[in-house]
Order: sequence, then C-alpha cells, then structure tokens
Amino acid sequence: PELQRRFVDESIDVVACRSIADLESRTRQEPTDLIVLDLTVDVSGTMQWLAESHIRPQAAPVIVVADLKHASLEWPLRELGAAAFVDEFIGGHRLAAVCRKQLHPAKTNQTAGL
Repeated sequence: PELQRRFVDESIDVVACRSIADLESRTRQEPTDLIVLDLTVDVSGTMQWLAESHIRPQAAPVIVVADLKHASLEWPLRELGAAAFVDEFIGGHRLAAVCRKQLHPAKTNQTAGL
C-alpha cells in the first residue's frame, strides 16, 4: 500500500503479490517493469526464483528488501540477478526513490548531478 501511495500521481501501477507463486502467475500475465521482493517472507523461494530468472524473457530488474540478519546474502542475491539490495528499514519515500532509480536510471542520474 505504501508504494501505491508514492506512485499515485505517476503512470506506474503497483501490484502486490502474496507469494512467489503469485508473482510467477502475475508476471506471466502482464509485462512487469520492476519487481520488489521482501526477502524475509521466503528466503529460499526468493533465491530460487532469482536463480531461475535468467530463463525468463525480458526479465525486469529486481530490488530485494531484507533485514540486517540477511545482510550476508546481498552478494549471492546480486550474483543471482538482484539489481539492488536494501538491508535496512527504509520508509516508503526512500523505497520509492530506489524504485525510481531502477525504472529511470538516466533521469535519476541527471537529477542527482552524476
């Protein structure tokens, strides 16, 4: 719900999934530009899904949100294909900024003066 509120004035649809199976179903039905996964919900399922993501055509970038106890998984997850990893609690504003950076990298870099 928080990401939905952050993108209400933009042409970005935020859809929540309750499981990896739900995510699989939804990404087969409609194109996806970005995926945000909560690692704490299903660590092994998330890692397996990422490991298999290379076989999906036009895979969307994946942001993995975790907690500090899973911080050691950052590089294995990145090697499996995660575009970004967040291992701390961040509010909706910061998470939306991470999403925007993945969705519009050139625009974000210009705004940041990079």
